[in-house]
Amino acid sequence: MDAFERGLSRAEDTIGRNETRIRHTLQRLDLDTTGLAAYREIRGWIADNRPDLRRRSEAIRTQVDHWGPAAALPGGLSAFDENLYGKSNDPHVYAAAAKLAEAAKDGEVDAKTLIELEKRADDAAFATALANALGATAFRQVLAQAGANEKDKKARRLQAALGKTLAKASARLSAEWRNELTQFPRGVGEAYGVARALRHGTFSSEFLADVSRKIVAWERGRISQPLNYAPVLAALEALAKNPAAAQDFFVGDKSLMKYLLTERHLPDEGKTLGKVLEAATLTFRDREGTPENPSRGFISALLASELVHLEAQRIQEDRPPESLVASDFIGRIIAGYIVDINVTAQQGRDTGVPAVRTTDIPNIPGVEPWGAKFLLKDIRAVMREVFSNSEALTPVLAAQTAFAKTLLDFGASQRASGNDRDLLSINAQWAGSGFGLIADAAGLAKIDSGKEVDEAAERNMKILVATVNTGLAIPQSAGVAITAGVVGAWSGLIEDSVKKDAESNARIEANSVVDQTETLLHDLAAQAMLKHGLFGSADHPAKTHPWATLEGLKKGGNPLDNPNNFLKDEWTIMTIDEMINGSVADNIERNRRVDAYDRWLNSQFPGKLWSEIKGELDGAFRRRFSEYK
Repeated sequence: MDAFERGLSRAEDTIGRNETRIRHTLQRLDLDTTGLAAYREIRGWIADNRPDLRRRSEAIRTQVDHWGPAAALPGGLSAFDENLYGKSNDPHVYAAAAKLAEAAKDGEVDAKTLIELEKRADDAAFATALANALGATAFRQVLAQAGANEKDKKARRLQAALGKTLAKASARLSAEWRNELTQFPRGVGEAYGVARALRHGTFSSEFLADVSRKIVAWERGRISQPLNYAPVLAALEALAKNPAAAQDFFVGDKSLMKYLLTERHLPDEGKTLGKVLEAATLTFRDREGTPENPSRGFISALLASELVHLEAQRIQEDRPPESLVASDFIGRIIAGYIVDINVTAQQGRDTGVPAVRTTDIPNIPGVEPWGAKFLLKDIRAVMREVFSNSEALTPVLAAQTAFAKTLLDFGASQRASGNDRDLLSINAQWAGSGFGLIADAAGLAKIDSGKEVDEAAERNMKILVATVNTGLAIPQSAGVAITAGVVGAWSGLIEDSVKKDAESNARIEANSVVDQTETLLHDLAAQAMLKHGLFGSADHPAKTHPWATLEGLKKGGNPLDNPNNFLKDEWTIMTIDEMINGSVADNIERNRRVDAYDRWLNSQFPGKLWSEIKGELDGAFRRRFSEYK
């Protein structure tokens, strides 16, 4: 072809040089010159077609030099696909499309093709041109071939490169292209190949949500659903990494969440579905938009409300009897909406769900993100089921501790400033109700010291003990949108405490579990009141301040040096873990600070206001036990 193009070039030059001479000669001889028009047309045709010949030559050369040998024809010629060439606007696009069209038939791809494809996978212009030149059908077929040979290293590389290429092109591909990609006339292999490709690269949210919905819809239409060869699972893995797409996936088809929660058993015990739900409900937390023009944060809250309601329906109907979502993910989602759990526990009014809570809570500072509405019976049923796994209970207890600190701290600050004398009592009721609902759902209300308990209850007791010991170290949640990362940080404090020696929990060995939970509430309230001076000044300590009755404190002595002191400074109580002296073996010395703290807290020393607040906490806590409903 190169020689042919050079010959045409010489012909064009020759015609151009000689046309004038021939014309002049004919005119001198008085002969007709109209025939020269054909001469000019030939030259024009050559001029017009030489660039295309060069492009064709370049396309073939590019394929051979960079992408591997083209299919051979008789006479040593290389195959040339006119259809692909017409759709390609670049030699590398043509070469890639030609090689992948071959791979769609037999799955074979050479090393040069892989290297070039990987090199250009992040080029959006190349990716888009390749996807359109190859076409959705051939793209799907080559993905199916790669998916069918996953044990082969080259097939895995091809799948990854094609996935990244598809991701780069995804925002520019039409709805018609997506529809063709998800037809799957050859069955599960094609669906699986497309779904596996979605795990690579960063897709546009619209593309990923739409393709994933179509994969689920295709699979739902099948009589038998493969478990270990599950396109839906692969699509969910991709959605878990794209929270916006995860939201759009559910919003675009209102039946999907119920289908996945009640019908589609997946082989990974609900872990991937849990990741998708966590991404869709906890990533975006905001107070932007309106119910008519919802923000991502609004959608998060609505999906959380729907999740709890559907899970509660499943539990009530016992279909299926066990959750299809891993319980630790549901626990983290519940923890993320702990404010709404407390609203439900305090008010207990059943309203329409799923729905978003659009009203502010006046008894906490700042503006909360959009909240989820729950029915009391729904949230109790769901928590009761998932709390059989202590990994689900831990984040909820941590989040409740943080929120209770916010409630009590704000109430104490308002009381101290004189702005609102009643808010501390009101917020004590809120904190108590929330803890009561959680303790009841976890089965803690029915566990007493000395009685045999099952393994799950024993684990939950250990988590509660650890929360009591570390509760004061968990930061309050005011002004913080509770996301998965925040919940994880809080849970880490409790988990670290669980790892410590159980013998360090002497303070609560003799108490029932109910008493232990009340003890945590007392600790949180006492800290809030101390911080805001409601126990009086530490300078020349008021009679209600801990230092006023600290045993062994001599006149003029520094209370911080006293072995019975349980304060870090004049307004901060140590955590129980900090009070315990782990360096000594003797239990009396080991727990000296804990005993001193309990002596002060449970006596008349803190004063009348403390007795009132303590009563509000305990009463609200116990009223939320289901045995009294």
